[in-house]
Amino acid sequence: MANEVTTAALSAGELIAAEIVSRLVIDAAYAESVMPPLVRLADISGDSTLTVDFPKWPMLAASDLTEATDMSNTAVNTTSTSITADEAGIMITVTDMLLNSSVLGGLEPYAAELGKSLASKIDGDLLFAVSSFTSTVGTTGVAMTETNFLEALYTLELGNARGPFISVLHPKQVHDLRLALASTTGAVWGGASTPAGDIGAMASLYGVDIFQSTNCASVNVNVDRQGVMMPMGNQSGLAFVLKTGAKTELQRDASLRATEVVVTAVYGHGCVNPDAGGGVKIITAHE
Repeated sequence: MANEVTTAALSAGELIAAEIVSRLVIDAAYAESVMPPLVRLADISGDSTLTVDFPKWPMLAASDLTEATDMSNTAVNTTSTSITADEAGIMITVTDMLLNSSVLGGLEPYAAELGKSLASKIDGDLLFAVSSFTSTVGTTGVAMTETNFLEALYTLELGNARGPFISVLHPKQVHDLRLALASTTGAVWGGASTPAGDIGAMASLYGVDIFQSTNCASVNVNVDRQGVMMPMGNQSGLAFVLKTGAKTELQRDASLRATEVVVTAVYGHGCVNPDAGGGVKIITAHE
C-alpha cells in the first residue's frame, strides 16, 4: 500500500509528532518562565545580528541664566551596554523500550519537562544578573523583614526610578516577609488587624507586585538568597535579548532504538543599568 502515515524518518507521522512535541515545549516554557515579561525586552528575531546595545542617558542639570549672557553648551555623552545572544539547550534520549513500557504515553510528558527546564535556565540567568546592581538591602544570614522591603522601595525612589515596581523573591524570602507582617499590629494596613488573606496571597505590598521564583540566586556561599526589586518593563535595569525562542527537533537514532529530543533557544541577558534607578538587590537568609 502507498501513502501510509507511519513513524518512519521524515514521514508524516514523525513530522506531526515533532510539531506536537514542539508546541508542548513552547507552551511549558512560556507558562513556567517568570522573568522575561518583567524586564526590558529586545526582540531581534528578524534582525541580522546577535548583539544589542542598550544606551544609558546621563543625568542632565539645568542652571540659572543671566540676562544678556550667552548660555554655555551642555555635553550629552551617553554610555551603552552590549548584550550578545548565544545558544542554550537540552537534549534527552528516549528509548523505544521506555516508550513501549511507559504509562506516561509517548514523548509529550518529556517535552513539557524540557520546556520547564529551558524556562528555568532563562529565569536563572536573568536572576543571576541581579548581582550587578550596586544597591543592596538586607543583612547576610538574617531573615527578610518588612523593613528590608521598604528600604528597597525607598532606594528605588531615591534613585529616581520610574514605576511601576515589581519584586522577585525566593519562596524563603516571601515566607519570612509573611511572618514579619503577621507579627505586626496591623497599623500599616490601616485596620485593626493584618488581613490574613493579603499576607497569604502576597501578590502586592505597598503597591509593589511580588513574584516568587526558586531560581533566585544562592549567594555568599549558600548563606543567602538574592532577590530583587526593580522597575518593570523598559525601565528595568535587567534586559533580555531574544533571537530565537524554544525550537524542538526530533532525531531518530535507529541503531540505538531511541529518539533524541533536542530543545534549543538563542537569547542574551544582562544588567544594562546597575544604578539604584535600575534595581536593588535584596539579600537575606537562605532557606
